[in-house]
Parts: sequence; C-alpha cells; structure tokens
Amino acid sequence: MSEEPKPTEETRASAEQTRASADAGTGGAVAEAAAPEVWHRVHPLTPILESIGVLVGIVIAAAYSLQNFFQSAVEDLANGKSVDLTFAGWLRTHPLVILAVVGGIILILLLTAFFSWLAWRVMGYRVDDEAIYYRRGLLSKKLRKARLDRVQSIDLQQKLLPRMLGMAELVFDVAGGTDSNISLKYLSKKRAEELRDELLRTVRTKKQQGAEAHTHAPAPEGGSAASAQAARGPAAASPTAETPGTPVAPAAGGLGDEPESGVDRSVPERGDDSLGVRLTKRLGAMADGVSSEAEGSLGDLLAPYHLAPSIGEEGEIIRVPVHRVVVASLLKTETLISVIVVLAVITAAIVMLALGIKEAFIPILVGVLPGVFAAFSVFRKNLDNANFVVRLGESGLAVNHGLFSTSRKVIPLDRIQAVCLHQPLLWRWAGWWQAEYNIASDSSDKDSNLLLPVGDVDQALLMVGLALPDPQLPEGVAADTLVRSAMYDRKSTHPQAADAEALFHGQPRSSRILDPLVWRRRAYALTGSLLVLRLGALDRRVDFVPHVRVQSLRYHQGPLMRARGLGTVSVHSTAGPIHPTVTHQSDEDAKRFFIEHAERTRIARQRFDAAAKTAPGGREDER
Repeated sequence: MSEEPKPTEETRASAEQTRASADAGTGGAVAEAAAPEVWHRVHPLTPILESIGVLVGIVIAAAYSLQNFFQSAVEDLANGKSVDLTFAGWLRTHPLVILAVVGGIILILLLTAFFSWLAWRVMGYRVDDEAIYYRRGLLSKKLRKARLDRVQSIDLQQKLLPRMLGMAELVFDVAGGTDSNISLKYLSKKRAEELRDELLRTVRTKKQQGAEAHTHAPAPEGGSAASAQAARGPAAASPTAETPGTPVAPAAGGLGDEPESGVDRSVPERGDDSLGVRLTKRLGAMADGVSSEAEGSLGDLLAPYHLAPSIGEEGEIIRVPVHRVVVASLLKTETLISVIVVLAVITAAIVMLALGIKEAFIPILVGVLPGVFAAFSVFRKNLDNANFVVRLGESGLAVNHGLFSTSRKVIPLDRIQAVCLHQPLLWRWAGWWQAEYNIASDSSDKDSNLLLPVGDVDQALLMVGLALPDPQLPEGVAADTLVRSAMYDRKSTHPQAADAEALFHGQPRSSRILDPLVWRRRAYALTGSLLVLRLGALDRRVDFVPHVRVQSLRYHQGPLMRARGLGTVSVHSTAGPIHPTVTHQSDEDAKRFFIEHAERTRIARQRFDAAAKTAPGGREDER
C-alpha cells in the first residue's frame, strides 16, 4: 500500500495563493497582488474616522427630532405659559427605561468598536516595483491597484479631525477615470510624508524609463501621421472641426500618463510649453535646485510680464495671508447673498413681533437657522484656501493650503489646458483677482482648480505667466500690457494699453439686444500662442486658451442669433471651471474664426509634437 506524499510548505503556499486568486475572481491583477509580500496596516483609528459621519448623522437626526419639543417650550415661555414636562415626569417614574436606553447606547458603542477592530484587521496596503495595492472590506472584500506608471499625482490631505490626531490621507490620481483613483487613509503624518516622497521618486523613475523606451521605440509601420496618432491613443475631438485632441499630460515633475505626457527633460524647451514647464526643465538641470540661478531663470522667463519675482525659503514664491482670504470670502457674491437672506428673515421676525404677531416670531427665528448654516458652510469652504502657499521646485509648483483641513499637492503645469482670471464686483476696491485652471485629468476633486485663491495684480500675472506659454505678441506690445488690457479693458492705465486694445475684436452693435450689459466689454484677441477672451461686466473675467491645448471647436447659431445675423463658437477644453466661448460675433466673422482657428490649432499641435520628435535622441534624430 503506497503512502501519499505529504505536501511541502511551498506546495501548500502555492495552493493557498491559487485558491485566493480563484475566490477573488479578478484575474491576473489579483494573482499578482497575492504574492507573499508584506502588507502594511493603516492607522487603527481609520475605521472609526470613516464612520464618524454616520455617528454625526445620528446625532443630527436625534437633535432634529427634539426640535419640535424645544420650539414648543420656547413658545410657551415667550407667552408666559408653563412648559409641558409630562414626558420628563413619566421618565422619572420609569427608571428602567432610562437604564435600557443607556445600556443600548453602550452596547451600540461596544459593537461599533468591535466591528471597527475587525475592519482594521483586514485593511492594508503594499507597494512593489510596479504598483500600489489597497485592500479593505469586512463583508464585501475590495482590492484596488494603481500602476505607478499611471499615477498622475499624489496629494497629501488632512481633514480637521485627522489633523488633530496627527493623521493624513494619501490620494492617488490615476489616469483611466475617477474609479481608478485610490485614497489611502489614514496613516500617521510622518509615515504619509515618507511614503509620498518614496513613491514620488519611484513614479519619476518609472516615467523617465518609460520616456526613454518610448523615444527609442521604432516608428509605426508606414510612418504615417495616422499610425503615429493611433499608437498614442484616441484623441478627443468634435466632428464639427478637425482640431486635434490634446493628449492627457502628466503632473509636473514627471507624474503622468505615458512618456508623451510627462515633463521629458530630454526634449528641449518648446515655444508652446508653458513658462512653468520650461522653468521646470531648467531646474532639473541645476545641481542646487532652487537657488539664485533658479531665481534668475524665473526672472528671465517672466520678463515679458515685467515682474521681478523672488524665491523665498524652500522655494516659496507666493503666500496668501489668512486675513486676505477671510475678507475676500466675505465679499464673494454667494456669501453676501446668504447673509442678506438671513438678515431679511430676522428683520421680518422683528417686524412680526412689533406688530403683535408673537406666534410667528419664534418659528421665523428657528427657520432662519438653515440659512445661517448655509452661510457658514460657504464661508468655511472658502477658508479651505487659507494659508495658500506656492513653492517652486524641480517637480513644479507645490501648493499647501488649508486652515482646519490641510492639503498638499503639485500643480501639474504641463497638463493645464486653460486658465482664467476672475474678479468679483466687491474685490475691485482692493484690486484682487482669482486664478483658476482646467486640467487634463480624471480627478473628481473639483474644488482644487485654483492657481491663486485671491491675490493682487502682480501675483495674478505671476501665476498666469507660469501656467501659459509665451504669448508671442507683435513688437511693441508686452505680455503684461495685453493681460492688463484684458483685465481692465479701456480703463487700463498702462502706457501701451491702446496698442494692446487694438488686438481685441469686440462684439458688433447688433448683439447689444442679447447682451445689453456686457456687449461693450466682451472681446477676444489672438496671439501667436493664445486665445484671450475678455468677459463679464460686474464680475470681470479673462480666459486664456493656448492654441496647442484646444480640443475641438463648435459653431452654434440659435433662432435669435440667426435673426440678428450672429454666431457663437465654443472652444472646447477639458472639464473644469473654464468654458471658453467666442460669443455673438457677426455670422461672417464667427465662421471665419471657426475655420481659421481650427487650422491654427492643428498647426500648433503639429509644431509642438515635431519638437519632441526632432529632439536629440528622438526618432527623427535616430533616422
């Protein structure tokens, strides 16, 4: 009788890995993740912090259920009546009910702590040479994987409560859609910073290796432009114009999707690169990083804007003080509207009381509470931009901001598709402006598209200059002259304002019926590299769209525009706060702009790509 061989340790380990892969049912990715690497646990308080919102919701629901009781009690006191305490007296005669409620609360807390401990036991992450993995789930198992060569950026965020506990969250923006993003929470702040720095170095190395492999790869068979485009992937383009789609570019410092979307320092500076990208390439070649040499390079690149920027400690170029953010938040339109509504309701309550309608006084005051909370919510959202600090480094522009909750991220200058300057009406007295941008990214964070939350004209020009390419203006017109003319139109006091104003094409008088307030201000200007749109009347706004970043164009003419002989051209950018539109031009001018701008953007993109191909070591150079 033969004896069956006993399984070895290696055999058992292999069988367990095979079963784990089969149970997960997610194919090769899970099989790769099931390799016997070490999994690291997150902070033990993570499950509790993730469920804190549910606990707060329960408390709010309980408080809301007691609102009627307190409202009745306050009304009775206001009318000189005694408060109905029947329910309190009943509880006093039934102490077991109180004990049961207290016991139930304690039991719920114990069960919550137990399940939180179980959830923490199964939560964890690990990193290898190719990806970062994150697993979680007590009943429903989840395993997320983010390839390091697909990581766009790594942000460090600290909400109020985790910040008080010395904890932080790492958010990985991954190319491929919002479902691909990974949020690793929570880690100790020190560990989060160490892991972020380590992964940034790894991602940068992966990008550089990918760029070298892509540069030395053979050209597609046939060598046609169509084949090259197919090799890069589909471009987003509208059927209404043959304007090339802009490939998704990576975060500054080499964070991005594929080598063509990274800051490839093997490619020389290109005219259509933003000044910030060109500066990043120069910093990458400097041994000391941010230094007096870097300050000189920054001054040279921003010379068309007549700025004299200085680089402070740790590369700091802009710091927005808290008091400026607070005042600017109070002067924003949405905050003022909320405050006005609250004051109007309180005034109505006082009038009711003066007229002797006491029954309506208390309900109106209670009803104003949601308005107060709404106003505070708007104000608190703006406070998230307090302590806004921009630092210049080899990886680009690093931004720190937040008062209660803090966030650190890198502004990916090489993926910025459009920029806008905005000035609310009540900011004019202080000369403040806000700068925002559209970015080629699938990130779901829509509240972080800020280059500058609030700043003076020089700070606005600095951020716009770093985010945009050289405007390539005619001789005699400087970049700051054009931007100031776009910001202040005919009110600009710049000596060359008249020359800059001549570059703008305004709306025809036939559009004044459709745009009675803004038709005189609205205009667009075309430079060698930019489309500049001047918008708004009460709230001023200026949009900048580089030709090389235009996704597509769309001509539109509704019945009212057709009756007035007008047309509108939408210049499509990526998702974000900026929607560039050349509005209500004459039908002939709108069609001419549509055709000419489609050709202009196509040529700009061809020139931009050709600069990379003809770089030393590039494909053209190899052939």
